[in-house]
Amino acid sequence: MNDQQSTRQSPAPPVVYLPVQTDADGQVTDVKMLKLGDGRVALLAYTALDRLIDAWGDHQSWLLFETRKVDDIRQVKHFDVKLLDVDVPAELRPGPPQDVKA
Repeated sequence: MNDQQSTRQSPAPPVVYLPVQTDADGQVTDVKMLKLGDGRVALLAYTALDRLIDAWGDHQSWLLFETRKVDDIRQVKHFDVKLLDVDVPAELRPGPPQDVKA
């Protein structure tokens, strides 16, 4: 592999899967982000659904989003960096939905 090949970036997929928070009706209320150890806020995106599930677990809600519009999220919620296909700590993964008794 020469230097030109090693610095070439892969083309972005047309869509990514974003981990989201939903309300009781399943409506998206927020895009999940993580605060990194250096204080920056990361928007996490996944190039395939199985990668999101591997990273967040079976109970994570998600949204399919056009890659070219990801930067538009910054207009409603600040983030410093975008990360693709990264694992998250087990303690941040959602568990199964809990039945709420009225």
